[in-house]
Amino acid sequence: MALSRAVARTMLASVFVSQGIKAVTDPSSTRAQAEMMRDRITPLLSRVAPASMVGMLPEDTLAWSRLRGIAQVVAAAGLSTGLGRRGSALVLAACNVQDLLATGRPVLRSLTSADGLAKVALTGGLLLAAQDTEGRPGLGYRAHTASARVQKKGKKALKSLEHAQTDAQKASAKVLRTTRRRARSASQKAQSALAS
Repeated sequence: MALSRAVARTMLASVFVSQGIKAVTDPSSTRAQAEMMRDRITPLLSRVAPASMVGMLPEDTLAWSRLRGIAQVVAAAGLSTGLGRRGSALVLAACNVQDLLATGRPVLRSLTSADGLAKVALTGGLLLAAQDTEGRPGLGYRAHTASARVQKKGKKALKSLEHAQTDAQKASAKVLRTTRRRARSASQKAQSALAS
C-alpha cells in the first residue's frame, strides 16, 4: 500500500469517526437519519429475515441512531486501515447520501450551502475510494486478459494440431510409398528367383 493512499484514506475516514462518535454519544443529533434508516431497513428485513430476527430490531430512533454511529465508526476504521476499504467506503457514502436527504430541505437547496457541498465532495471522495484497486488491475481487466490468453493458447494449440495432422499425413504417405517400393522390390526379386 502506498503511503499517500494510506494517509488520504485515514484523512477521509477521520470525518466519519467523529460523526459516528457524536451519533453514539448524542443520538438525538442524528434522529432524522436514524428514522429514515429505520423506515427503510425494517420493512426490507421483515420480508427477508426470519420473524425472530425482525423482533430483535429496535423501534426506538435513538437506538437506530447509535447503530448508525457504530456502523460509521467501524466503516471508517475499515477504510483507514485498508481492511474492507471498498465496502467501507460504500457504507460511508450511503451514510453521507442519507445525511443529504435527511436535511428536510430539497436536495438542490442543500447543495447551495457549504455543508451540503462538503457532503457531496466527501461522497465523491468515498466513491473514488470504493473504486480504488491500489494500482492493481480490476476484475474486468483481469478476466479480459485471461480470456485473451486462453484464446491465444487455443489458436496456438489448434495450429500445432493442424501441423501435427499434416506431418502425420506426410509420414503415412512416406511409409506407404516405402512399403510399396519394398513390396515391388521383393516381388521383383521373387519373380527373378522363380524365373531362374
